[in-house]
Amino acid sequence: MDTQSPRLRPVRDADRAFLLALYAETREDLAALPLPPAALTQMLEMQFDAQGQSYARAFPGHDWDIILHQDRPVGQIRVLRRTDEIRTIDLSLLIDFRGQGIGRVLLRNLQQEARTADLPLRLSVEHGNVRAQVLYDRLGFVPVDDLGAHLEMRWTPQTGP
Repeated sequence: MDTQSPRLRPVRDADRAFLLALYAETREDLAALPLPPAALTQMLEMQFDAQGQSYARAFPGHDWDIILHQDRPVGQIRVLRRTDEIRTIDLSLLIDFRGQGIGRVLLRNLQQEARTADLPLRLSVEHGNVRAQVLYDRLGFVPVDDLGAHLEMRWTPQTGP
């Protein structure tokens, strides 16, 4: 990654097309279904909206930001800040921007925020997402619970790098 760090800005209504395209990239399983293009688009939109509603119910008051790299939208991140923890709910990047250190920088920033507040930083990762698990391991996250399809991980200022 070049020297410019990623920036965040709140999601706006005008970001919907970008967010849907990003969601489609992260849901290769759905995008590969043998459906006519219009039906596939409709299904991805329904799944995207359902995910957003689920996050809003499970994590009320969370922040939802667009990740900008060189002033270009390259991803999104949802973070919940509570009095007892900071939780990364969702972090996704466009395929062309994965592996460039953007996610690492964002998570390190959250670790610093958690360190300052003396709070744990939590996240969950799909069992099959080996690339993300390797990153989280390198950043000092440790598994704390198997949630079935996901692995709950935690980083604390006392145990993390």
